[in-house]
Amino acid sequence: MTNEVTLSPESRELITQLSAIDSSLTFANATQIDKKKLYTWLEQNSKIASDNPAFFLITSLRASLLKDIHKSLNPGLPEEETPKGGMSAKTKYALLALAGTVYFGCEGFDGITAFMGIFSSIPTIALFVAGTLFSVLSMVVFYSFDLVEVSKNLGIKSTDTKKLVDVLLDEVKQIQAVRMRLAKTVQKTKEEYEEDLQIAKMLLQRYKDLEQIRTDLTSAANNPYLQAAKYVTAAVAGILFFSGGFFAGQTVALAIAGLFVTTMAATAWPIVVAGVAVGLAALSVYWFVERPGIENLISRWRGLDKKKIDKLCKAETVKKETEELEELITSITFKINLLEQHDSDQLKIKSLEKEVAELKAQKEAALLQAEEAQGIVSSLTSELEALKEQQVNLESPKQEDHVVSDSIKVTQPLHLSKDDNELSPRQRYSLFKSASTGHLLDLGKTSTLENSI
Repeated sequence: MTNEVTLSPESRELITQLSAIDSSLTFANATQIDKKKLYTWLEQNSKIASDNPAFFLITSLRASLLKDIHKSLNPGLPEEETPKGGMSAKTKYALLALAGTVYFGCEGFDGITAFMGIFSSIPTIALFVAGTLFSVLSMVVFYSFDLVEVSKNLGIKSTDTKKLVDVLLDEVKQIQAVRMRLAKTVQKTKEEYEEDLQIAKMLLQRYKDLEQIRTDLTSAANNPYLQAAKYVTAAVAGILFFSGGFFAGQTVALAIAGLFVTTMAATAWPIVVAGVAVGLAALSVYWFVERPGIENLISRWRGLDKKKIDKLCKAETVKKETEELEELITSITFKINLLEQHDSDQLKIKSLEKEVAELKAQKEAALLQAEEAQGIVSSLTSELEALKEQQVNLESPKQEDHVVSDSIKVTQPLHLSKDDNELSPRQRYSLFKSASTGHLLDLGKTSTLENSI
């Protein structure tokens, strides 16, 4: 994901126009702009007073920039190309516009004058004025509905100037498009999720800031004078449809009556009843099919198209979009928390792995020391066994050489005590020393002590 957003020609043009009004409200004109700088500008200009001279331009620029952001989130997505009509399409459009003008103008004029002609007391000038008025009205209806569809089918771009409601609706569409793009399940880094979270919060704040504009547009659409104009226009158009149906029914009734009678006046009550019946049928079709569009015609002239107002201001639509934006923020926040928890767990795992490695190293060192100590113990044990064997081997011959048959040779005579014939301390010590070596030394040179002393 790049750190810059490529600006479309439309955005650059709007930036240029906005800079001419107030350069402090926009950034330098360039083909690309840093994302953080762009997000900061959108957040700072999220709420602009409707009486601000640059309000319309800022709103238009915001919608265009959101479109650029959406494109940056879909770098490989091809742009939708609007089919463009060539010279042939433009020629067809001009001819159809001319044909429609002539046809609907004549139909409007003929319908009202024929209906009013039933009443003989109406002057000719009144018929002409009414016919002209209805002729113009019929052409206006054609231009507002049928000609628009013709231009769409031929790929001819409409030359209508964008209204505020169009710009706001475009902005809302871009908010929805960016939201749906961010909601797609794609594996991203923590930094990318944080950027998505910033965008989602910006979108939610902007969508909430549109509430005042929605209130103003709803109030304007419900203006009593505008409502009265709608009803008058709908009634006049209804008269046109009724008159067309009336005279169609009258013509058919006269043709059928001619099969049974020779002459029948157009004002005869059976003919009039048939005409009224067909006229009411035409009026009912108009009332439930065409009337909503006719009523909306005046609103469209005022830049308050009912369909667009409903998409922008309908309470259920606003509530649903707000909840989806909030849900998106919650989802992205949850993913960020998961990544943070994952990173924390990874750090703990690495720390534990390091401790385990250190403990294993200590264990191996201890095992080596134990092996060395075991070797030393084994060596000392072997030496000890060897010394014991050597000592046994040395002691065995001595014991065999010094064994005598119950006789002790006294080299010096014993000196008994004069008092009670007991040995003196010195004699006892000499006797003990001589006995421990197997010889009784210094007890006498020729005396022999048999069996015991």
